[in-house]
Amino acid sequence: MTGAGRTVIYLAGDRWSDVPGTDRRLVTALGRSIPVLWVDPPFSALTRSRSGATEIPRAGLDSVAPGVTRLQVVALPGASRPGLRALADRSRARAIRSAVRALGIEVLATIVASPRERFPPGVSGVRVLYVTDDWAAGAGLMGLSASRIRSDLARNAGSADFAAAVSPTLAEQLAHDLRRDVVVLANGCEPTDAGAPHARTGRAVLVGQLNDRLDLELLEAVRRGGTPITAIGPRTAASPESAERLDRFLSSPGVDWRGCLPAAQLPAELATMGVGLTPYADTAFNRASFPLKTLEYLAAGLPVVSSDLPSVRWLDTDLIAVARTPAEFEQRVAEAIASPYDSRDRARRLAFAHTHSWRARAEQLTGLLDRHS
Repeated sequence: MTGAGRTVIYLAGDRWSDVPGTDRRLVTALGRSIPVLWVDPPFSALTRSRSGATEIPRAGLDSVAPGVTRLQVVALPGASRPGLRALADRSRARAIRSAVRALGIEVLATIVASPRERFPPGVSGVRVLYVTDDWAAGAGLMGLSASRIRSDLARNAGSADFAAAVSPTLAEQLAHDLRRDVVVLANGCEPTDAGAPHARTGRAVLVGQLNDRLDLELLEAVRRGGTPITAIGPRTAASPESAERLDRFLSSPGVDWRGCLPAAQLPAELATMGVGLTPYADTAFNRASFPLKTLEYLAAGLPVVSSDLPSVRWLDTDLIAVARTPAEFEQRVAEAIASPYDSRDRARRLAFAHTHSWRARAEQLTGLLDRHS
């Protein structure tokens, strides 16, 4: 990316090597049109990835996707503690400024999309605060201080040229708390080829991180109703109680837990399924979220059954069946499985997914940057 010109600096909430989420998918799409310098959260030799695997620290720059260069910054152990944080922030800012000089780039914008980071001083361009979850409500899940998250949010909002949030509920909440306008920059998807073959089975599929956010009562109702479930994703439950209950579910008859699968393999797996599940518990954190899986199912041509979430209502489509109780959830799943395959329904799902693709989200973001630059 040397001499790439106007470039977006993206301070991510996750590392590039973590399970791909909002940050990585948006940046991958953005990098196809604008060069991006992705900044991993600072890490030490003691840092572990979200999947639990150890990683060997390697400070510096490397190309990770077309148009995307990653910057890794090594920090001292315990750098998130108050006494060391200021030192870590200065070190990261120096590393970013050094990378800008080394790459010979002009900074179009700096996007902070992490509850841990602040805008680096001495870096020009549009400043964007992008809130990808209700970080304060999820502080316990992330092992962070809710009060510090709120403080950093207020500070970043005060420095930002504009703020965006991943869901309408979160945007409204932040607009009230931060006393400024917040636009909705929702999650997206990668639609598959509309002409791809589709061999449906009678299985329901659950994709994504398997953790405390799931409503296991909904899933148990589906399993007891006789619909086999394929679960794809890492087990990341935080509390011992949730982990134990999740383990019981994943080892239950009728449940096939596949673990993590390569992203390139997932569309083929989804194409064999009968219905996609978004079974989230009714919590403040989930109400402010925008589950990736819902659009990913539609992008694979699948019918979807979801718990009642504001993000689903915002999508405003009859392509997603909404259920509010375990019995209703199980019934909607059974109906989706029993319904005959209709190529026109699949085409409608794919067409809808294209309007909410990651490419569309990247175009929305570039439009916002152009208006503020």
